[in-house]
Amino acid sequence: LNPAPGERPPIREHLDAFREHGFGIDVDDEAPPAKRVRLSALPFCKRAVFGIDDVHDLLRLLREAPPGARVQLPKLRAVLASRACHSAVVIGNALQMPKMRQIVSHLQNLDQPWNCPHGRPTIRHIADLDKVGAPL
Repeated sequence: LNPAPGERPPIREHLDAFREHGFGIDVDDEAPPAKRVRLSALPFCKRAVFGIDDVHDLLRLLREAPPGARVQLPKLRAVLASRACHSAVVIGNALQMPKMRQIVSHLQNLDQPWNCPHGRPTIRHIADLDKVGAPL
């Protein structure tokens, strides 16, 4: 991995976060300085290739984040968002009333329910209930 000397302490400090993201990082204080930090595993995903640049990106995010904040690699977020959208309900899908209620209930618990992570709308205005005379 050969990190800069200033990067070694933060890498050691955030080893758990690297492991959570699927990176295997081994630290050997007895090794020569250029070989003290070794990358032993990379995360695997069918839709993305992770590498040393992602280690540096994650380190930067971890250093910039407030203590205790949850950090996620942008590449991983994109992969997860793509997976979520592939299984999404789209306009034209026939749904039973219980499924409709479940979806609306889940949307009510989101901070920003209006769009998916890609920016596509999750809610579609199809009728004005005031105009059709339905009670609110």
